[in-house]
Amino acid sequence: MNRLLSLDGGGIRGLFTIAILEHIESLLRKRYENPDLVLADYFDFIGGNSTGSITATMLSTGMSVQSVRECYEQLGPIVFRRKSFWQSWRSFYGSETFAQLLKDTFQDSPGTPMTLGSENLKTWLMLVMRNGTTGSTWPITNHPEARFNKRNPESDTPTNLDIPLWQLVRASAAAPAFFPTELVTLHSLDGQQQQFEFIDGAISPYNNPAVAMYLAATLPAYNMNLPTGTDELFICSIGTGRLPIRYAPGELGKINVLGGGLRALKGLMDSVLVEQDKLCRVLGKTIYGAEIDMELGSLDEGGLEKFLYCRYQHMFTDEEQENCRKETGSSHPFELDDPHSAPKLLEIGRKYAKTNILPEHFP
Repeated sequence: MNRLLSLDGGGIRGLFTIAILEHIESLLRKRYENPDLVLADYFDFIGGNSTGSITATMLSTGMSVQSVRECYEQLGPIVFRRKSFWQSWRSFYGSETFAQLLKDTFQDSPGTPMTLGSENLKTWLMLVMRNGTTGSTWPITNHPEARFNKRNPESDTPTNLDIPLWQLVRASAAAPAFFPTELVTLHSLDGQQQQFEFIDGAISPYNNPAVAMYLAATLPAYNMNLPTGTDELFICSIGTGRLPIRYAPGELGKINVLGGGLRALKGLMDSVLVEQDKLCRVLGKTIYGAEIDMELGSLDEGGLEKFLYCRYQHMFTDEEQENCRKETGSSHPFELDDPHSAPKLLEIGRKYAKTNILPEHFP
């Protein structure tokens, strides 16, 4: 059986995901009686978008979840440090420190950047981003048979596998308004260089990349060609937690243009997460997943059974937000760019994992 791990975008809320991953890693270590097991030993294909792309790439290199968490705890306060007012007219945060942290993390050896085709990646990897230059979504993988990854035996023309990994991760996490875009130089099939400008994969249908991973794994055009069926394919999809997006009647009409645009973007991103989850439940056979809505329920019956599927996600309650405010001093609990929420995100994620995740969810 091939096992896929899909990680949503969500800024600092990636720590909620990491708390769940800690629990999964612990369960698998007990099952296989191996205290050194890492998730790259269990999953064959790991993918993510935005903050999920950071976690996915770290896991794919064979890092333990504890090491990933320690990186995040260091990363959050540094990356989410506001620029001065007169510097933030294009983005709230700079990219230089963020980029340097990624460069330091993703190296084949000291001073040698890890590339998408690095042999130090222990699983197939997918990173989702949007190519602003072409207006297209890029769910890019490291599979060597993908069209733009294939080596030409008669030429030394670089392929997508030669792109520095840190740059792709940075591109996937270039959230509009929060971080600047990322410029990447690529080579076309005829060897010509061209520069493209990338933004966060959340500006696509795949902020929850589970369906994109399924398509990459099974559509003939992508050349991965994994078999389908509940005995052949398993997808574990993990969210970063959801904030209730609701407004009193008339409230939205009073918001200014900038505030309204950001709220609309957050609402769209949240809707995309739910829709991709819904599609997975229709395509697959659901092992575990909370209710989609009052009309559909959990959709745990009647799927097409192309794969086994579980979805871990949590809606933050008003009480949890208020507790975070009181205990951490956060003025905007659980927002994408609020590092003050970090300890509560881990606490809530661990509580959720203990209550909802069972060993039998993992074939």
